[in-house]
Amino acid sequence: MASLSEVLSTAVAHHGAGRLDEAEAIYAAILEQVPDQIDALHLMGVLTLQRAMAAVPIDPARVAAGVKLIRCAHAQPDAAAIPDIAANLGRGLSALARAHAMAGARTRALEALLEAHELDLPLTPADRLTLADNLSLVQAVTEAEGHYRALLAAGPAARAEELPARVGLAKLLIARERRTEALYVLDGLAPAGSPRAEPKADAQAMAQGLRAQLLMTSRPQDAAAALVQMESAGGISADLRHLSGMLLQVQGDIAGARTLYAQALALEPGHAAARLAHAEACLRLGAWRDGFADLSWRWMRPTAPRLHGTIPLWEQADQDVSGRRLLVWDEVELDVLPHLARLLPRLRDRGAEVIVEVSPGWAALLPTAPGEPLAGITVATRGTDAVRADLQVPLQELPDRLSLWDAGDFWTGPYLAAPAGIPPQPFSGRGVGVAANAPPPLAPPLPPGVTAVPLAVPDTNQPEAWGRLAATLAALDAVALPAGPLAHLAGAMGRPGVVLVPVDADWRWPAGTERTPWYPSLRLVHGASWPASLGLTLESPS
Repeated sequence: MASLSEVLSTAVAHHGAGRLDEAEAIYAAILEQVPDQIDALHLMGVLTLQRAMAAVPIDPARVAAGVKLIRCAHAQPDAAAIPDIAANLGRGLSALARAHAMAGARTRALEALLEAHELDLPLTPADRLTLADNLSLVQAVTEAEGHYRALLAAGPAARAEELPARVGLAKLLIARERRTEALYVLDGLAPAGSPRAEPKADAQAMAQGLRAQLLMTSRPQDAAAALVQMESAGGISADLRHLSGMLLQVQGDIAGARTLYAQALALEPGHAAARLAHAEACLRLGAWRDGFADLSWRWMRPTAPRLHGTIPLWEQADQDVSGRRLLVWDEVELDVLPHLARLLPRLRDRGAEVIVEVSPGWAALLPTAPGEPLAGITVATRGTDAVRADLQVPLQELPDRLSLWDAGDFWTGPYLAAPAGIPPQPFSGRGVGVAANAPPPLAPPLPPGVTAVPLAVPDTNQPEAWGRLAATLAALDAVALPAGPLAHLAGAMGRPGVVLVPVDADWRWPAGTERTPWYPSLRLVHGASWPASLGLTLESPS
């Protein structure tokens, strides 16, 4: 009678010769007699993986079955004496990750690669890059950063992965406000068009574009030179025109930026980033119709998910909403609600039953009682109140749905107010609201004898803090604030004052003008810092 070793040798010979059916039958017979026989478990797992990876399409369940067998072998005390077990488990988990990824099961793919990493199994550079990218997507940023840096330290062994690793790491660092480090990572790129440059032109262009974007605020001349180099290497493209527009925009040339964004769209009409940038440039220049029509392109960004996906959208301006329950929501930017809550009564006046869903903080400032500006509007507190509606529309799309193209339509009077019974922040004398904790260069030069009253944006889940902020604004003589949520709230309440607008402000603050049709009570000054004198005139105390 043949020994176990002899039977196993016969199976291995069949396996090596490609006679998989015969090898499988022997492995199965051994495991039936000795279920934990380490060699049979290992080799049966390898054979199962071979069959699974040869199938079209690849079935992740069959790959997982092979991995399970090898995993059982790897868990045995004697596994360390057979190095092929660890190597094949690593290959199996890599194959399982690819199979899950092809099936769209990104989470399971990540779990397979994480298992390989946690078991200290060897990862190919391609697998490590996939692991880093997936960790970044699920916000495991510290772990993702470690894997990206390991790839950059691997040298020639990870040459093919160097460029995507640099781009992935740079994007991760930018998201964490570590822009200087991100630029350092991208400064290691080979120049566009050089012999060392990445042969994959699209990937190289993406990396060089990201680097140019990082240079725009700190080293604009270097950014311009990088864009010229990119054009020389790859010619004119929609991406390049979009980046060139961004450079002009951060330098304050909004009209020039708008022209370049339009050129990008002529080359590629579906370029979402250029379409949105063009919309915002149009709005800053007062081209309301063009701007608001394209503002919905922000939904093409992966970071801007729509809420309430099951409720149909109100998409056409001529669609009758009379008698319909219409849900309006304020998205995620703090500037949205104070800027456009003014439009809610127009929906009410069209006969819609209007429900506005906002954070608890903003909910405290919406005057909806009879006789008040937002009378008849139902307020739903996000995260607390269940919402039922026939249609939905994001607040920022209301100007387009309401066809508001005339600046004279934007203001009908204050529409946000402090709730009754909440006292303001105490201060003495004449008070001017300023941003709390502003560095000295950004502290506004107030007239003599005036008290600077520091204001800060509270947490959106603290309605009492928002009420106190609004009560303080109502009690102040004026404000001197940077463009942002505080300035929007002051303007929405009709408070007088001055707003500092940076050259690359968002679309809600017009470019190159002292007045804004959104807030007639506010005067705008443009630049990176306050002028020597605000020209702030306070009324004499009564």
